[in-house]
Amino acid sequence: MKTIILALALATTLLAGCATDMPPATAKTEGRSVTYACDRGPDLTVVYAEDTASIIGSDGSAAVVLPQKPSASGVWYETPTHSIRGKGDEVTYTVGRMAPMTCKAR
Repeated sequence: MKTIILALALATTLLAGCATDMPPATAKTEGRSVTYACDRGPDLTVVYAEDTASIIGSDGSAAVVLPQKPSASGVWYETPTHSIRGKGDEVTYTVGRMAPMTCKAR
């Protein structure tokens, strides 16, 4: 079951690379990069720029870009299929209808 969930997460991330909200190739080099260890699945690398968070794929390219949303405290970046919310060094990463992953900065 865990293998199926990981395969679906990987497929969703790879398919998200085809989305229309793809950044220019230089977007991955701008901003602050943070790598998170998640409670399940692979590590999550996010590049935070001025008003976006780019999830970086295993090949080093931006797989999906999430625009920033207003938040009373902490961070919130979201597209219709991906969400990053958190405070301090912990975030919750959600892909589609999958159960959210809790991730902590390394």
